[in-house]
Amino acid sequence: MKKRNFFILTFLLWGITGFSQYTVNTVPDPKKSGPGFVSNPDNILSNNDVFIIDSLIQEVQDSAKAQIAVVVLQSIGDVVPKTFATELFNYWHVGDAETDNGLLILLVMDQRRVEFETGYGTEQILPDVKCYEIQQNYMVPEFKAGNYGKGLVKGVRVSVNLLLNKSEDIKPMKSTKQTPENTLYNDDSSDNDYHYRSSKLSEFQVFYLTACITAIFLFFVLLLISVFNKDFFARYQILRIFRLYFWFILFPIPFIGIYFWVKFLTEKWRNTPRVSAKTGKIMHKLSETEDDKFLEKGQIAEEIVKSVDYDVWISDEEEDVLIQKYKRRFSKYNACPKCKYKTYYKVYDKVITSATYSSSGTGERLYKCTNCGHSKKIRYTVPKKTRTSSSGSGSSSWSGGSSSWSSGGSSSWGGGSSGGGGAGSSW
Repeated sequence: MKKRNFFILTFLLWGITGFSQYTVNTVPDPKKSGPGFVSNPDNILSNNDVFIIDSLIQEVQDSAKAQIAVVVLQSIGDVVPKTFATELFNYWHVGDAETDNGLLILLVMDQRRVEFETGYGTEQILPDVKCYEIQQNYMVPEFKAGNYGKGLVKGVRVSVNLLLNKSEDIKPMKSTKQTPENTLYNDDSSDNDYHYRSSKLSEFQVFYLTACITAIFLFFVLLLISVFNKDFFARYQILRIFRLYFWFILFPIPFIGIYFWVKFLTEKWRNTPRVSAKTGKIMHKLSETEDDKFLEKGQIAEEIVKSVDYDVWISDEEEDVLIQKYKRRFSKYNACPKCKYKTYYKVYDKVITSATYSSSGTGERLYKCTNCGHSKKIRYTVPKKTRTSSSGSGSSSWSGGSSSWSSGGSSSWGGGSSGGGGAGSSW
C-alpha cells in the first residue's frame, strides 16, 4: 500500500513540475491561433491582461516601428532564460527581416526572471541599459507584489511609448473599448510608476561629448610633450596626427581651429633651422631640386611618387648632412620586398575567368616597384556564385504582414532575427 502511494505521489509531483516545462519548439505561437502577440499557455495572465497588452502592441505594429512578442511561461526547466529568449526570438523570427526591429519579452515564473530580447534595429531605441531600467522601474516592483499582469502592462506600455517616440510623461492608457472584463487598468494609486522622463542628454550626445573632451585632452597632452621636446623633427611627428581631416569632420568645434593651429606649428617646426649634432653649427634646408644630390636613387623615387618626402639640411662643413624623412600617411605605395623603398604598388587586379553557379573563376593581381622594377604576379580563385532565396521570401513575408496590420493583426511574424541585445532582471 505504501509502495503504491509512493508511486502515485511521484507521478503527481512529476505532473506538477514537468507538465509546464517548455522548450523553444513547444511554446505556443500566438500567430498560429489568431492576430495576437501574447503566448500565455499556463493562464498566468488574465484575459484582461492579454487584451491590454495586445492593444498596446497593435499600436506600435500599426506604425511599422516594431513588432513585439510577449511570452509568459511557468517553467523552461534549467535552461537559462536569456538563451531561451534568444532562441525563441530567432525561431519565431520576430520583427522585420530587413530592419530587425523586433522585441521579445519573456517571463519565466519558476526562475522569477524577466528577459528583453531585441533585434539590431530595436537596440537603437531600446539599448540594454534602457531595457534594464524599464524592468527595474516598472515591472520588478509589481512582480514582487505578485501583480504579474500589471507589471507586464506597465513594461509593455513604456516600451511602446519609447518605440513610438513618445518621450513625455507616460500616463495609464484609457480606452472606450470594452474588454472581456469590461475594464482596462485604471490605477487609482499615484501614477508615479508610469512617469518616464527622457534625460536631458541622449546616450549618443553623452558619448559624443565624452569623445570630444577626450580628444581635446589628448591634444593638449601631446602638445605639452612636443613643446618640451627640443628636437623640432620629433615635435612635428608627435603632433602631426592632428593634421588629419577626420578630427574636424568628427568634432567641428573646436577642431577646425585646432587643425589650422597645428598646421601652423608643424610647418614652423619643420622649417626651423637645425643645429648640427656633429659640429654644433647652424644648418639650412636645401630646396627640392638641390637636395637630390644627397639622396639615394630609391629615395628620389619615393619623392617622385610622393610616398615619402625628404628634407636635407647642411652646414658649411662638407660632410655635415642631416636627412629627415616624412612619410605620407595615405598612399597606394608600400615597401618593396626587394629594394625596401616605398615604391611598390598594385598595377591591376582583374578577373581572368568569371565564376559561375557551378564552378569557381580565377583572378590575377600584378604588383610592381617603380624604383628597382621588381614585379610579382599573383593568381587567385574567385568563389562560385551562390543563389539565395531568403531576401525574396523575407520581403514577401513582411509585406504581407504590413498589409494585414491595418486590418487588425498579422498572421505571422516578420522574419527578423535577434541582435543579441536586451537585458534581464530577477525578482
